Amino acid sequence: MPIRTETFRRESANGLDTIIVMASIDDIGDDVGAEIRVIHERDGKVVTDTIPHWGDDPAAGHRWVEQHRDSCISQGYRVVDECDEPEN
Repeated sequence: MPIRTETFRRESANGLDTIIVMASIDDIGDDVGAEIRVIHERDGKVVTDTIPHWGDDPAAGHRWVEQHRDSCISQGYRVVDECDEPEN
């Protein structure tokens, strides 16, 4: 399953905040499911590194990504990069 990466960034009083969302969502095949990892960095240093969503329902993974994207944008983040990478 390919890994979709989205990077969000905003300037804040605390420094430059970056959120990296890596979503591995498979809708077909033997390994159906979703795993989403989120890394929050401030000024290049990792603040948190979590897996806030994991499960057998790919639709729930897609919904989580959409809701998280909307939340980031509403908090003043802007999308600075989006890419799809094959899983190793």
